[in-house]
Amino acid sequence: MGALITIIPMLLQFLGPALEKVIPDAGKRAEVQAEFQKAVLDNQTALNQAMASVMTADAASEGWLSRNARPMVVVWGLFMVTYVGVISPMFGLQKEVIAALAATPDNLWNLISIGIGGFMLARTVEKGLSAITPKPAR
Repeated sequence: MGALITIIPMLLQFLGPALEKVIPDAGKRAEVQAEFQKAVLDNQTALNQAMASVMTADAASEGWLSRNARPMVVVWGLFMVTYVGVISPMFGLQKEVIAALAATPDNLWNLISIGIGGFMLARTVEKGLSAITPKPAR
């Protein structure tokens, strides 16, 4: 599901001793932990639904770039992983490829991250606003 779900046990392990001090009753403490887990799961579910809604809206968009930006990024990412992990070692180029990636300036990685993240944020806001804005009568 999501990153939050994988850290629940770690959070509960960390919070356990603190909860013991605040809530000495073991039954009540277990109830609070269960409520915490439920809240995190509900949040993750809502986030997943929102992401699915945005992806569906992008896929149904009239604009070519909007419809294809996510799939293009996924294909690019899969190609890069395949190239670095499979293709370059087959030709003995893995060290060179990794060295070239390591030599890429941080600003360029930031630009890529901000560009992709900015696009995703803009589309999310656009689709969120269109969902709450009344449609004009035709």
